[in-house]
Amino acid sequence: MLQRLDTPASRVLAVPKWVGVLKARSRTSGQWTTPQTTHQWKGDLTYFAPIEITMLEASNFAFVDIKRGFYNFSRIEQDTFQGQTYATYAARCSDSTAARTSTMEFPSDSTYKMQLTPFSSIPCKGTGTQDGTTADTTYYWYALSPFQFGSHFVFDLPAVDAPLRIHGTKHLITSDSTVLTSIPDPVPYGVTPVEWDIEWDLRPASDALDLVLSAENHDDWLPLAKLEPVIGSSLTAGSPEPGSTLVVTAKAVPKPDSSSTPKLKRITFYLKSSNVPGIAMNTPYENTPPFGDVNRDLQFEQEKNALHGLDFIDIATVQTPEGEYMEAEAVVSSFDFGGYGEIVAWGETEDGDSVMSMLENPGSTPGAPLPPIEGPLLLPKRASGSFIADKWKADTNSLSKADLDDSDILGEGRGDPGCPGDGLTLYEEYRGFILNNQHIRTHPADVDYFLNNKIGGAASGGINLFSSLTGIKVHFASADDFETSTRIINSAYDKATHQNDQHLVILQEKAGTNGTSKTYGGPGNPRKIQYIGIATGTINDVPEEGRTSIIAHELAHSVNVPHHGEGGIFIATITGNGTLRKETPVDETLSPGGVEVYLESLTRDQSPRELATDPKYLIATRCSQDGTQSVFSGAHDCIMRYRADVMVHLTPVNERHRRYFLTGHNPEPYGNTLCSTKYGTGFNAGPNGRHLGAAAGRGECIKKICASDKYTLPAWPEPPCTPIRTVTTYSE
Repeated sequence: MLQRLDTPASRVLAVPKWVGVLKARSRTSGQWTTPQTTHQWKGDLTYFAPIEITMLEASNFAFVDIKRGFYNFSRIEQDTFQGQTYATYAARCSDSTAARTSTMEFPSDSTYKMQLTPFSSIPCKGTGTQDGTTADTTYYWYALSPFQFGSHFVFDLPAVDAPLRIHGTKHLITSDSTVLTSIPDPVPYGVTPVEWDIEWDLRPASDALDLVLSAENHDDWLPLAKLEPVIGSSLTAGSPEPGSTLVVTAKAVPKPDSSSTPKLKRITFYLKSSNVPGIAMNTPYENTPPFGDVNRDLQFEQEKNALHGLDFIDIATVQTPEGEYMEAEAVVSSFDFGGYGEIVAWGETEDGDSVMSMLENPGSTPGAPLPPIEGPLLLPKRASGSFIADKWKADTNSLSKADLDDSDILGEGRGDPGCPGDGLTLYEEYRGFILNNQHIRTHPADVDYFLNNKIGGAASGGINLFSSLTGIKVHFASADDFETSTRIINSAYDKATHQNDQHLVILQEKAGTNGTSKTYGGPGNPRKIQYIGIATGTINDVPEEGRTSIIAHELAHSVNVPHHGEGGIFIATITGNGTLRKETPVDETLSPGGVEVYLESLTRDQSPRELATDPKYLIATRCSQDGTQSVFSGAHDCIMRYRADVMVHLTPVNERHRRYFLTGHNPEPYGNTLCSTKYGTGFNAGPNGRHLGAAAGRGECIKKICASDKYTLPAWPEPPCTPIRTVTTYSE
């Protein structure tokens, strides 16, 4: 027995439990080239986890328990053929890893062999794009097999007269199952050099105390960023100053059966943080590196932690100087509205033992304390499978929802039941948006819609009507709040919290074809809408009631609401000599001598109306196809129905040449509702209604709404419409 204790291996095996930390950094980059093709790649992985080793002295063996860890994963690859990119693969994630088990062996009395398996199969959800088609793909980090590379992880044990410490570092370059002496230049085809820097540091576990982590105001703390103007522009960006801070305390607590409480000579805090692009969903930094430790969302700042007596190691590590401590405080700074991470502390006792931090037991009370529980302190306070603060989830009644949830509904029977949501995940709503130099977090109970209103206040009535009829929450974005070429409002993301790109809609004035407004690309969801053009003159020349209805009508097209029918419409103007000229489908004179246009309720014996007082007319006729109706059909007061000025008379036969004027004396109303019926109402009701019910599959507009870009919507089929009566022939 005495002989065994004289060897480094037996001395280490005699300590039942060791605790410490495991850190790793892995990276790879390079390219392969052939005469026709090039493949380029770049990737980076950082990893951290507490580690605990249980020695089995009799077996000359040890179990290695790698606790729940945290990693940052970035990877991008690109393939080109003859200079043209045809495939791109990208992934970026920050997340926890599950606990893993491994082993330690003792090849000799003075060495140990560490069998590490924490890096195999670390996943990251990303995208792959080939020939213009993008699909979700899960990527995994490169394997570091403990069996293939085991001979490289044999290290010396501390001598029998040295402090008890198991510490190892390893730099390795691998390519599949091969160890390289250096990274070749150029990289041969098929070779993927991966660099590894791995470190572990363990000491005997203290049996006298626990190190308990807590945070001031942890229940209510939210990550924030600070906004400041970009000098020389109207842009707002993240500030080098944090938006919020959190004080974390590590406190030594004697174990119930401990006879003494040794002080800690050093306490080290380790912070692992997300690295999501930008500071909110629509504000990526233009200069953010795609990989590495720069711009972590949560960081230790040197000055703030120096005020608490801590030495700054890096943005992820601070520690006390050597001394005597029963507790220490560290300050975490937030630079992102959706940042998340984990923090642990490691204490070293005066006796050379160590202790890894634990958490206060939530069931403890002042009179009945319970033992602390294992695990890192999650920042912000959140469920282990979520990146969203419990505080915000509770405030928005979303505690039961997953981070990728997008189940928002409009309610009150509104919306296409096959198209719920607004295209934003719960995490994206929580992280929020920078709009007009202000940060907002949207509400998961709302169906949110983003609008760049270039018209200004004159469009507010129509926007408000659209919002009230659809139940959609409209948010206004300036030209600085999105990338014009893409219109994507949630472009700053990593794939773990993102499902689809959601697009903003642009509303502007435009010289309309034949004086009409148009939603270019619609009807469809926002990604299909190039922009909404409100015809020049509408704002100033059309009565407010009409302007409001027209704008609401076009906005409804941007959430997939179609007309009640198609066709059956002629647009006409009056020339200087009183001749009525048709503008669509071709420009032609309807009647060389003018056209008889009568007030609807007047007899043919009375004089025609003076046409020159109203230079623009929508002339309506019916369609000859069964079940197909015109744009004037359906519910008479719906915003999606066109308002006719003139109706081509159908009966009796001897009056079919007459065009009855509807405005002025008996005008059709501007729509101010969103219909829930496919049948005609008002003057369109019944078999003898003016324009009849909506075309097949049309109408019931309130059930057509789809604001989410998650769905690929088919184009609305355009029902054919052959006019029963034209506006040019009198012989009918």
